[in-house]
Amino acid sequence: MAALVWLVLLYAGGLPTIELEWDLYPWEAIIAALIAGGAGVAVTARSRLGAVTALGVVGYGIALVYVLFSAPDLAIAQILVESLTVLLFVLAFYHMPKFGVEAGRGSRLRDAAVATAAGVLVTLFVLAASGTMTEPVSTWFNENSYPLAKGQNVVNTIIVDFRSLDTLAEVAVLAIAGFGVYALLKLRTRTRDAEGEGEA
Repeated sequence: MAALVWLVLLYAGGLPTIELEWDLYPWEAIIAALIAGGAGVAVTARSRLGAVTALGVVGYGIALVYVLFSAPDLAIAQILVESLTVLLFVLAFYHMPKFGVEAGRGSRLRDAAVATAAGVLVTLFVLAASGTMTEPVSTWFNENSYPLAKGQNVVNTIIVDFRSLDTLAEVAVLAIAGFGVYALLKLRTRTRDAEGEGEA
């Protein structure tokens, strides 16, 4: 997928001009370093628990980014999903064999190349979008929340009407994660009961 997107960009003349404005606050730099550090630890961790903990740091760091940029609904969803995901991973890894590196050097280099190509591509897209001067989308929502969605609370109309499918997907992810945690807890309880009966 990354290769196809790169080919389309090259055929179309490349990305638009990227203009960077370094209005970065110290706390934003700290959160960015925290996210990058967590990602680095996750891919080099020698244990599953260490990798899961590092991924949790990345997820909660992203939630902090949402908080800083005034997106509390996304921050709440990110925190809930991240908490359930970490718990789900910990419970799932409890039943898995001992952690080990199974991939060879060639496979790891291939994976690193694919991840780098996709990461650079997404980064360039974000920078290009940030540098494109357009009318803020908030203006459109402010003008159309009541005429189109019949609601005076702009945030509610965005979540329930304009982004209803996205909200439905978020609720589905939370429900699936919750059912998964419940199933693993029940499995662990049955395993303990079976071991107790075997010893008896």
